[in-house]
Amino acid sequence: MTALRRWLIPSLVVALGFVGSACSAAPPGERIASDKARVTKPDVPAEDFAALVSGNTNFAASLYRQISKPGSNLLFSPFSISHAFAMVYAGARGDTESQMAQALHFTLPRERLHPAVNALNLALQARTEAKVEGGAPPSLRVVNAAWGQKGLAFESPFLDVLAQHYGTGMYAVDFTTKAESIREDVNAWVEKQTMGRIQDLLSEGMVTVDTRLLLANALYFKGEWQESFENTRDAPFHTLNGGTRQVPMMRGLSKVSFLDGEDFDAVAIPYKGQAFRMLVIVPDAGRFAEVESRLSADFLDSVRAGLRSSPISLGLPRFKVTQATRLDEALKALGMVDAFSEDADLSGVSQQEELLISAAQHQAFIAVDEKGTEAAAATAVVIIEESAPPPPYLVDRPFLFLIEDVETKSVLFLGRLVNP
Repeated sequence: MTALRRWLIPSLVVALGFVGSACSAAPPGERIASDKARVTKPDVPAEDFAALVSGNTNFAASLYRQISKPGSNLLFSPFSISHAFAMVYAGARGDTESQMAQALHFTLPRERLHPAVNALNLALQARTEAKVEGGAPPSLRVVNAAWGQKGLAFESPFLDVLAQHYGTGMYAVDFTTKAESIREDVNAWVEKQTMGRIQDLLSEGMVTVDTRLLLANALYFKGEWQESFENTRDAPFHTLNGGTRQVPMMRGLSKVSFLDGEDFDAVAIPYKGQAFRMLVIVPDAGRFAEVESRLSADFLDSVRAGLRSSPISLGLPRFKVTQATRLDEALKALGMVDAFSEDADLSGVSQQEELLISAAQHQAFIAVDEKGTEAAAATAVVIIEESAPPPPYLVDRPFLFLIEDVETKSVLFLGRLVNP
């Protein structure tokens, strides 16, 4: 490993509740790219698609257990983190590649993983093109961008993957003379993509004269409830420590999918068009930790299988959660060790410089109100060289929640609310 270190900074942003079209303006730079076109109809076997989604969900559960803290709310976007690291994974080799696959639950080889990621993104985008009754369908847009150091020789297969499966080329910039202004430009780009919800993603000093590559992906989603809530009024919420506090409880009479489980309840609340929904899992009093520990792709599948359509009067807290999470130690604990050390092998990105990950930062935001959901997330990975309605059902105790694509079961956001 040479003494000189370089930086690779991929970042992924996921935003829900965005009104309008995405703004894809990028910091200036000469555009360089593979001559390969985006694959718009990837031929992906159903089993590969299912393996990707199941792996992403199990990664979400594993990371959930690593970063959750007793008595605290939690919010992150496993889709964002997994997607960002999939781009890094395109350049990983040797033990670094196998450790990343283990930590991220990538069960497909690289040549099948990236087409599956592309197919998933295209499938999610297609959800927004269907006509729905009573309003507009969810709005979803994915934007990718990359910035690379002028003169650095990036591997052609790496550039091909970015072009074919992530739809992006690269802007050639000079980090050696304009690092700080580029950081500010990228932060402004991220802020604009998330309607101001994610600010200052890259902190001062994160982009330096040694930076060599920055990758970014932004995803936007706007979804209103299929049936909006109304008649919001304060109601008690029972906390994990046995206390209660008053919260604004949104109420509505609607037809949802409900499960009365053995030690938990679950309710699936659809957004307009019913392609996306929020799945809320409410453990029985005193059973939160036990139910939480079962979180996995199989557990969520069993919950989904048990849901039955039911007209109920539903009460859901109006809530907002904002959280920033450093991912380094959590990912190391999941087995991604070499990528953060001088043993890293990211030679698939460039063989001109030796690269390693120095930091991985994540931010997430969600706001749930009577009309729908707004959420945003950003991930930055820094790599240096080397009938009559029943009684109201109130979600009045700590609960898990996720926003998912119904057909693919892709978990876009995952969290818990224990202290509204």
